[in-house]
Amino acid sequence: MKQPESPAEAVKGIHNGPPGPLLRIIKDQRVAFLLVGGANTAFSTALFIAVAWIYPDLPSPVVLSIAFVVSLIAVFFVYRKLVFRVQGHFWLDLGRFTLVNLTMFFTNMALLLVAHEVLGYPKIPAQIAITCLTVVINYFGHKYFSFRRPEAVSPKKATEESTT
Repeated sequence: MKQPESPAEAVKGIHNGPPGPLLRIIKDQRVAFLLVGGANTAFSTALFIAVAWIYPDLPSPVVLSIAFVVSLIAVFFVYRKLVFRVQGHFWLDLGRFTLVNLTMFFTNMALLLVAHEVLGYPKIPAQIAITCLTVVINYFGHKYFSFRRPEAVSPKKATEESTT
């Protein structure tokens, strides 16, 4: 996928600045997005495992919450700086980003509670399996909502719309 040379050529509603450092190497925003998401998923899962091992008596929702909050904050900045290079709307982006991730979080929480507390599956393998599902939710949510920017209106299009 060719990177846009101007805002008018940007991926609809997503790309709002020059390619980030990662996109200079990867060249495809979808692949860069998945690589960052994969790295964050690995980081979050490792953090979940570490907290679960260090504090084995913590309820799984607490372990999950710790891993979630730390990785949420870290990956928000990585997506903004390395993948999307969006400018402005920091709080709106963070709010949307958090909303998408909370959707994943509560889905994850419900599935983990059922898998571990109700069905008795070990929490670490259960969490790894659930992660595979929630990655899909995050991908589409961030692609089409979190870092979305309004499509730039060309002067010609604006003139046509105002005369009709």
